[in-house]
Amino acid sequence: MTKTKRNLLTLIIAFSLLIAGVAIYIWFSFYSVAATVPHWGITHWFLENVRERSILAHSKGMIIPPLKDPKLINIAYRNYHAMCQLCHGAPGYSRTEIAQGLYPSPPELTSEDVVKQRNNPQLYWVIKNGIKMTGMAAFGPTHNEDELWGIVAFVRRLPNLKPEEYKALIRKVHLHEMDGDDHPHGK
Repeated sequence: MTKTKRNLLTLIIAFSLLIAGVAIYIWFSFYSVAATVPHWGITHWFLENVRERSILAHSKGMIIPPLKDPKLINIAYRNYHAMCQLCHGAPGYSRTEIAQGLYPSPPELTSEDVVKQRNNPQLYWVIKNGIKMTGMAAFGPTHNEDELWGIVAFVRRLPNLKPEEYKALIRKVHLHEMDGDDHPHGK
């Protein structure tokens, strides 16, 4: 047997043993998928890098509307409070049991440091598309572009809002709903 054939055979055997080992590992449920058990360091590193590279690649080249447009901000209060604050927090609102039970833990969007980690197209992409296996839902199928960009604009303001200001915005939304200004989401 030539050296090349021997090396190829060794490689095939090693690869087969690796596949068999992974199959046994999965079959006998050695890996826990419980949200209370953190990922291994290498698993966490791999998933985090895949997530960040994907968001970066898919959010490039987006055309960003003027985020200071009051129309976008006004649209966002209700949406953020109804869909986002349960997991990501809000001024004057503690993290909910839902947020505390998620793994990975959702980012605290009341923190300026956290909000600065993503640019506007990246925030938009995450809000629109969600992120698999994190609990982050995709709101693109149920919300139009103005609503999605409104949430981006609102998230940018969120770390600087005081609890009284946030609660006043929510009261304003509830007053409009009681006045019959409620409008359905959708495209």
